[in-house]
Amino acid sequence: MKNLFFSAACVLPAGLVPLMAQAQNNLTTVQQVGDNNQALDYQTGDQNKISVRQTGYSNTAGAAQAGTLNTASQTQTGYTYTAGSLQSGSRNSVTQTQSQLGPWTYGQATAVQIGNRNTISQTQDGIANVAASQNGNSNEATQRQRGRVLTATIQQTGNNNMATQDQLGSGQEAYLTSTGNRNTSLQKQRDLGQRATGTQTGNDNSLLQNQSSDGNVAVATQVGNRNTAEQQQGRNIGQATIEQNGNNNRAYQTQSGPFTYQNKAYIDQDNDQGLAIQQQTGIRNTAATYQGGFNESSTVVQNGWDNNTVVKQNHP
Repeated sequence: MKNLFFSAACVLPAGLVPLMAQAQNNLTTVQQVGDNNQALDYQTGDQNKISVRQTGYSNTAGAAQAGTLNTASQTQTGYTYTAGSLQSGSRNSVTQTQSQLGPWTYGQATAVQIGNRNTISQTQDGIANVAASQNGNSNEATQRQRGRVLTATIQQTGNNNMATQDQLGSGQEAYLTSTGNRNTSLQKQRDLGQRATGTQTGNDNSLLQNQSSDGNVAVATQVGNRNTAEQQQGRNIGQATIEQNGNNNRAYQTQSGPFTYQNKAYIDQDNDQGLAIQQQTGIRNTAATYQGGFNESSTVVQNGWDNNTVVKQNHP
């Protein structure tokens, strides 16, 4: 119990007075309306629930739970808000929702889970940052953001985990890091000038990056064997990059739309038995594939004019 409390200090906002509950089937409910409010809830045991609702300016909420089948819900509406949750154990869930009341709203949400079969759901609008960290197996993290200049970060360590990032708003950035085997990651962005960066280390992993507006950048890096990376871009002046190091990896890139131009696709595969497929439609597009092993396969399909392609196999 003491170790969890000390760990919470690294995640939860400082200076909060805790509400503490121990044992099972406890329920803590906090509702605060006004400005500069703070609440910290701390529970140990199983099947406990924390529910916090705050409305106003410059509010702060924190939750720490140790046990199984615990739930923490934090809902904040206002202009400036901060939420943090820490859970240790299995089959726990965190839900964080932050909504703006006006322009120039800033929010920060952080959730950390240690254990197996846990879930994190984070939803934000306004100008905000969100971060999720999970250490264990069969965990799931979902982030949804609406607004401008938002940043989303997910870190997962373990096997059979799933991560989803969904962003709508110009200039947003999504970062995803996965370490382990048989993990699945999705990054979806639907506005101008967005950037998605996904990194996976391990075997039998899959990463999908989907972008549907102009000036987007997608970067996928995979280290290990039998991994799959797929990038989909549906508009103009996009940049897609896949870097894979390992055997029997698959890379797919599609840049297409009603009328697309000046897209760039790049695939680099090291080691053996790699498969690379690139598809582009429109004008003045560029596709390049570099493969540095044996038994490699590369396919490039371009439909349009003034396009360029380069394929190098067994390169140094």
